[in-house]
This record gives sequence, C-alpha cells and structure tokens, in this order.
Amino acid sequence: MSDRLSYLLVVILFLFAAVWRMASVTSLPPGLHPDEITEIRLIETARAGRIEVYYSVDGVGHEGLPATLIAAVSSLLGVGVTGYRIAAIFAGMLSVALLYAVGKRMFGALAALAAAGLMALGMFPALLARSISAEAFVPLFITATLLALARSLPVYGLRTRHEPKTIPFAALGLLLGLGFYLHPVAYPTALMALIFIAFVIVARRLPGRRPLSRRTLSYTWFALVVLIVVGMPYLIATLGQPTLSGARRIFNGGWTVESVINALGGLIFVGDSSPHFNLPARPMFDLISGIVILVGILTALRFGRQPRCLLLLIALALLLPIGLIAPDSPDFARFAGVLPILALLFGLGVTTLINSVPYKARLRAGVVGLVGLLAFNVGWTGRDLLIVYPANAVVREVNNARLGQIARHLDRTVETTPTVICESNLRPPSSAARLSDAQLIALMMHRPTATARYTIRYADCGAALILPDGGERGQIIVPQAGGAQRVTPILRGWIDQDAALSDGDLPPDVVFGLDGTAATLADRIGAFTTTAPIAFAPEAPGVEPLSAPPIRFGENVTFLGYERAWNAVQRPGDIVPVVTYWRVDGVVPSDLILFTHILGDPGAAPVAQSDAISVIPAALQPRDVFIQIGFIQLPFTLPAGTYLISIGGFHGDDQRRLDVFDPATSAPRGARLFIGDFRVE
Repeated sequence: MSDRLSYLLVVILFLFAAVWRMASVTSLPPGLHPDEITEIRLIETARAGRIEVYYSVDGVGHEGLPATLIAAVSSLLGVGVTGYRIAAIFAGMLSVALLYAVGKRMFGALAALAAAGLMALGMFPALLARSISAEAFVPLFITATLLALARSLPVYGLRTRHEPKTIPFAALGLLLGLGFYLHPVAYPTALMALIFIAFVIVARRLPGRRPLSRRTLSYTWFALVVLIVVGMPYLIATLGQPTLSGARRIFNGGWTVESVINALGGLIFVGDSSPHFNLPARPMFDLISGIVILVGILTALRFGRQPRCLLLLIALALLLPIGLIAPDSPDFARFAGVLPILALLFGLGVTTLINSVPYKARLRAGVVGLVGLLAFNVGWTGRDLLIVYPANAVVREVNNARLGQIARHLDRTVETTPTVICESNLRPPSSAARLSDAQLIALMMHRPTATARYTIRYADCGAALILPDGGERGQIIVPQAGGAQRVTPILRGWIDQDAALSDGDLPPDVVFGLDGTAATLADRIGAFTTTAPIAFAPEAPGVEPLSAPPIRFGENVTFLGYERAWNAVQRPGDIVPVVTYWRVDGVVPSDLILFTHILGDPGAAPVAQSDAISVIPAALQPRDVFIQIGFIQLPFTLPAGTYLISIGGFHGDDQRRLDVFDPATSAPRGARLFIGDFRVE
C-alpha cells in the first residue's frame, strides 16, 4: 500500500472519529454523569489554585493531573459541557493519529489503518472521549508511550541507520513519570517500559547481535532519571496518604473466576451495563473483530522474540489484568489502558489474515474484508451512538438528562428572557456531597459568566416567587418533575399551568411563561392601598401613625404590600402564613434578610418569628418584584390574646436593620412596619 493511499484513508478515518466524538457534544450524553460532576468539582478546585497529587472525595483518591489539565483547557476555551469535554475530545482524536503512527512503524500501513479504524469507529472509544474523566486521557497516554518506545529503541530488532536523539528518550521518561499522576490504569506502563528496555539490552548482547551503542544506553539512563525525578512527588504523596493511592483502589475490590470470564465476555458478547461509557450491555467489539484480535494475539505469541511483538505481549500481560479483576465486571473504564494494545493486535491480526491469502487475491480480499468490517462498524456505532444511546431511559436518568435539556433551553433563551429557576436548596455548602439542581444546570450551560450570574434569578418556590421586570416578561423554570405543583399553593396562581413552553425535547412541565402577569400584579398592588393598611412603629418619629403602600426601605428595597392570608382567629401551634410583596429599585445587599415577627406588645420580644429570604438577593435586578412568604408556627403554650405582625429587613452579616422612610416626607420612620393582627383563642 502506497503512503499516499494510506494517508488518504487515515484522514477519512480521522473524519469519522471527529464525527463520533464531536457530533451533538452538548446533548450526547444528554447531561452529566455523577462521576463527571465529581470530576468537575475537582477541576474547579484546581482552577482555584489548589493543585495536588491526590484529591480526596469521600475518602477516595483521585489523581490530580486530569483535573488540572481540563482546568487549563477550559480556562482558555470556556466552561460548560463543551468546555469541560473538549480536552478529552482532543485527547481521543490525537490517540487515533498516534495509534496510526505506532502501527505503521511497528507493523506497516495496513495494520496501522486497521488499528486506527478500530479506535476511530468504536463506540466505547467515542464515549470515552466525550466523558469528563481521567480515563479519557489513558488511551492517548498509552499510545504516546508506545510511540516513544518505538522511536527510542529498535522495535524491529535491527540497527537503525540513524542513532536516536535526546527528544524521544526525554519524552519517554516524562510520559512514564506522568502516568502515575494520571490514573491507576496507567500505572503498569512504567514496568512495561522497563521490562522491554531490559529485554532489548539483553537481547542485543547475545552472540551474533550488535549491542546497543553507548550513546543509546546513556540516553536510556537519562530517560530513567527523568522518570525518577517526575515520579518522586507521587511516591512522597503515596507514602504520606497511602489510603488514597491508586494501587489500593485497583486491587482492593473483590474478584472471582466468574468476574474474569464476564470481563472477557464483555469484549465480544455482553458488555458493560453502566451507561457512563457504554450503551448498557453492548459488547466492546463485534464478534469478527474479536476473532481478528485473537489472531493478532496468536501471531504475537508466535513471533514473540521480535521486539515489536514482545512489546505488545508485555503491555497486554500488564494492562489486561486490571480490566479482568474488576469486581463489577465487565467494567469498560478499566479497559481504557489496554484499548490501544487491543487495537494494535487487531491490526496485526488483519495483516496476518491477509498475508495468509494467495498473493493474487490479497488485494481483493483485503479491500472487501477490511472495508466491509469497517463499514459494518460505521453503521453499528452510528446507530447506537447517535440514535439509541441518547434515547435510552437508563442513560437519560443516570446522566441527569432533564437538567441537561433545561441547560440547553437556557443557552438559547437566557440572554433575552429574564429567567427564574425554582430551587429549594438556594445556599448549599461548598462541601455538600451533591450539587443542587441549579448548580448542575449552571455547569451544563454555555454562556458568559457575568451574564449568567445576574440574568438568572433563583427562588425557593416553596416560600417565594420572583416576577422579573415587574412581571412584564420572563420565564419560570421548575427543574424537578411535577412542574407547577412544586410551587406552594399560595403562589401557584401566578403561574399559568396551561402555558408551559415547549422547546425541542424539553419536558412539558418545566418552563412556564409570565407574559401578561404585569397587569395582574398592578391590580393586586393597587388594591393594597385600601386593603392592606400599614402602621409605623410606635417608637418611630413622626406625626402620622398610619400609611398605605408602597413604603420605601433602605438599600433599594420597596415594600409594596401584603396579603391577609392568615385567619383572624388562630390557635396555639398553628402556622401563620405572612405573604409580603417587595420591589427591587437597584442593587440590594447580598446579605439581605427579611424578618417577620409575632408580638403580643409592640415593645416586647417576639413570641414567634421568621428571619429568612427565599431568593438570592445578589441575582435580583431593578424592577423585579418578589413575593416572600413567612411560615411562622405559633408556640403551643401561647396564651390567648391579640397579637401583632411586624415586618422589615436587615443585613445578615452585622444585623443592621434597614431604615423605613415616610412616603410623605422621605424621612426615616424607624426600622419596622406593622401590617395587621389576629386573635389567639
């Protein structure tokens, strides 16, 4: 096969690989897997400047190199699903190219094309390259290490015309050292290289063979020194935190003979059931490709004395057991390291089978057989990857597909439509085991950070609701299943449950429009001037004790009125709902908190109270109106009598209350208002 033809064919394979890895990258997989979410949290930790050999997540170690690499790439190209995945996609594409280079150097152009084709067209390599995971970089690392070995040492067993130079050996030492920081699957690579180097040195000293030159030997020692220098921090970190080491994670799991058989069967019969790296139960290779790989293994065993075949056998012997001893086999993630080796063995098997055909029929047999097999894999992978996989119910559930659909909808609309996301967990701690739905949606979106921070409003719709831009326009997002039923009944009337918006594959109970709400809101607030009397605090200066809304508070907050949602007569232990309306007139403090007090006497301490705000103040915009409900439970020992309701606001950081201003004089009139009363019997 001519070089020109082989280059043309590998370009075609590379284009297919690009399609499999980049098509619908924001929606395939349809969201984020829990393991990817964990990796993103490590990425953001690395972006914040905390770089470690190991990161500990719930007592489990995670190597720091992948998170650091993705953090660097996403800082340049942007965050969001594509920004987080692009580094893995590049790694997957580059692994195909390097695999062709390795295969051509070791076994010729035909074997290289076959190996690159298996890697480019397989579903597992495509999903692996789309994942935000450390495993996504393992095939590239293994392939690059094989190329460095092939460029540094005579894999054909012959003396090359030109002595190797420093760069291949330096790259070899650097790669072997970095492997410890990548993933436990890559750990045996250093041992593989050392065994192969030792074999080459010993074999060259046998009678009848010319030994390696002193220059090559000195470069080999140089590579080992680079390996030791690069790997030393890993060794120190492992000694300091042995429970986080990758070796413990790989070999601690239980395994049986049955699990080994299942792992081998997963290659060509029943594959990994996890939807993270596979369509559940789909085998990694088709049956014919599996047989060709077996032919490649037998060929490598037959010619095991040749360095190129021995290198594959050593790699197979060290990397394959990691995939076989998985307790929940088959586990495709553990095959990430041996995947390039199996691809090269496939290429060797193709070459062996074609060479076994009579010379005159080789071209026809090779073209028909190999092209037919690759065409079958194009159709098989294309159907399963682009059609079956994103529609699979298990895949959608595990990958938070509902939140992914919301994120894609927001990418299309958030810049032009004021948006409110209903989220019950508004202020999750940074160390929370699970991110909130709003946080997950933000991770999956692709839009400018500054716009994202202030365009989207967040409210706990069980106790509050935001009407953006005075209700003129906007949309309310309810991420959880159930739609408007997730909103408290007191506020549900503001959401037109029959006006759910439809956008592509968006579920029908997620997005609700607010068009036309402004007129209703204006009527409601106008009625407050006669139905919602307000009294200033008795200790406040001024003459007129009563007023009508709106009442301006300090810090750009205006009180618009209240609904008398409570009963005139309550009993001890009852829950009193106090519904208040507020308008934002500018930037409000991020630590703003609203208080609602129940008092038996204006000068006495509250008998019950609620100090809370069920929106994110920093995300509010001028002209936004938000409705806050304070659910206050009365004490069971509360004596009979008349009780007053007082409201106001304060700074959460230093407890400073917001001033209340008299609408007639604009002068301060204390720091609280009284909005009604009730009797307890």
